[in-house]
Amino acid sequence: MLTLSLKSLLIGLLCASLKAEFPNDPKPCKYGDTECIKKVATFFLSKKGDNSINLSQLDPLMPNKIRINQGTDSPVNVDVILTNNKIYGLSNAVATKAAGFGKDLAKKHSITIQVPGSVSLIGDYVLSGKVLILPIQGEGQSNLTLVNPVFGIDFVGVADEKDGDVYMKLKDFHLHIDPQSFIYHFDNLFNGDKALGDNMNKFLNDNWKEIFSELKVSMEKEFGAVVGKVISQVFTKLPYAKYFEE
Repeated sequence: MLTLSLKSLLIGLLCASLKAEFPNDPKPCKYGDTECIKKVATFFLSKKGDNSINLSQLDPLMPNKIRINQGTDSPVNVDVILTNNKIYGLSNAVATKAAGFGKDLAKKHSITIQVPGSVSLIGDYVLSGKVLILPIQGEGQSNLTLVNPVFGIDFVGVADEKDGDVYMKLKDFHLHIDPQSFIYHFDNLFNGDKALGDNMNKFLNDNWKEIFSELKVSMEKEFGAVVGKVISQVFTKLPYAKYFEE
């Protein structure tokens, strides 16, 4: 049998959940107020996560397995599997552009985020394939660093009705990645042959732009899935209207 104190606690938790609102600090933006939306997005990014809006830990962000795979029709024909990785640097992000987020959630929404400095993905890797005519293979620790990257995010909202309230689901989600440069470092390439490994890492970095352009589609798809999941979770917390004020 429930004690009086336990009953009181359960009632309190139930009432709190029924009254869930967007947090007051910062205050919610008006619909379509893109200047306000940029400031609020930057605020929550700097917090590295916030349970009040279902925002996962962002710095470091810990994705599940990421696979960057480029087919044989590309001069960069590689298969990279990244596990136990952490992404560092997102708490320094600043939202520089925003569009959408009006009353009609089904319209296109977009936000541009710039990270001064770098965003690094560090963890375990398994790599095989060819870069141009050069074979490449290895297994160990990797550090993939985007320097001064700009991330463009866009999606369309889909209404999801629950208990009389309308929540927003994400559809046609895209992540666009535009770094100033890209630094690759793979430990233990070629079974630990230091000379070959150092030369390959140097080659990758000397030709980062061409290599990145070949891997861009696969990378944007994989990292887009990670970012899309984070944003989707935020919009499951409250009905769409609760994120804004009239």
